[in-house]
Amino acid sequence: MTTMRLAIAGGAQGDLNNLRSDGRWAMTDVRSVAGIGPEKAGLSARGQERASLPALLVSYYYLDGFLKHQPRYRYRDWALDSGAFSAHNSGKTIKLQDYIDTCKRLMDTDPTLSEIFALDVIGDWRATLKNTEEMHRQGVPAIPAVHRGAPEQAIKAAAEYPKLAIGGVARLKPSVRRKFIEQVFARVWPHAVHGFGINDEATVLAFPWHSVDASSWEFGPCAFGRWKAYGNMSVRGSIQDLAPEINWYLDLEQRARAKWKKQMRQLEQGPNSVRFAWAGGVGCRNDTFAGPTVRLAEDSTGLTRQKFQEPNS
Repeated sequence: MTTMRLAIAGGAQGDLNNLRSDGRWAMTDVRSVAGIGPEKAGLSARGQERASLPALLVSYYYLDGFLKHQPRYRYRDWALDSGAFSAHNSGKTIKLQDYIDTCKRLMDTDPTLSEIFALDVIGDWRATLKNTEEMHRQGVPAIPAVHRGAPEQAIKAAAEYPKLAIGGVARLKPSVRRKFIEQVFARVWPHAVHGFGINDEATVLAFPWHSVDASSWEFGPCAFGRWKAYGNMSVRGSIQDLAPEINWYLDLEQRARAKWKKQMRQLEQGPNSVRFAWAGGVGCRNDTFAGPTVRLAEDSTGLTRQKFQEPNS
């Protein structure tokens, strides 16, 4: 299954955001978002299955805020990101051993923590893989990331782990972003892949992602009035009922799961999910298949042309 994880980015609704389940901001409990009942939310009054709650992506950089309010949130599960990008942009450094110690503590105490991403070293893929190796050595099953600009050697090395992530593409033009994603899938499929910042419908449905994450579910409406559910609106600001946005992403998750159901059986057992990312304040069978071929062009990474055989749905 594909998992869509929701990311809560700094500057939208803050730590006391719609993830709260104790009042009118109950966003992740889609049954009672903004105080409405299950019928109005379009869900059965008999109660909401755990699978219908959103999955989250939480940044280590903003972890304290999440943990402070975690008991008040309702969600399916969560994944921990190293927060290296946020730290890099803030001119701060995350110490590897501190991150490892936190990961191990959370692994021992929080059964809802489902995945952990390795500590990136921005611009240095060898150092990133070295961090990944050390985390595994200390018992943390970290997921390495490859970023646009990384050589083929980096992709192959990351693919030695059970799952890898694609990063550094969220702000690229769609055509450029897709080109690099195609390059990676051409080299690693069938392999579990996460997409950082992959939130547009076309890209989510175009590839058999194991998981992706998006901060736009909160940032788009609150900061810019950009709603997936409604389109561009003049309504913006931190006080918003984001239930329609969450429902839109959960629906996208279900459509991705339906499209790639057969291919997900090729991977190790585990959900394909769209993860909602929390950044602190602003989700194998050897089946044969045939399908249309996507031909990959060269880009600035210098990767040679490869074919990604798009699996049939």
